[in-house]
Amino acid sequence: MSASLNWEKKDSVLYFQGTLDRETLLPAWQQRKALLADINIIDISALGHIDSTGLALFVHLKAEMEEQNRQFIIQGVSERFQTLITLYDLDEIMNIA
Repeated sequence: MSASLNWEKKDSVLYFQGTLDRETLLPAWQQRKALLADINIIDISALGHIDSTGLALFVHLKAEMEEQNRQFIIQGVSERFQTLITLYDLDEIMNIA
């Protein structure tokens, strides 16, 4: 069974579910502009796995939001993903709730 990434927008929250890695990233990357429209919070609590590719996506999304003078919060960060953020020394720039 192959891994998959799903998402759903509710109000100002974008919910990711599944696996966010180099194998599943492309559809979200291609739709990132539409995904970010009217979003203030990205909830990743239902992601079972995120690799460094997923982290790179969030860094890029943050930069795109800042270009629009918008901020967003990432909520539902697992301990493993927080470790990845720390290993890449991104604690200061990622807005984690």
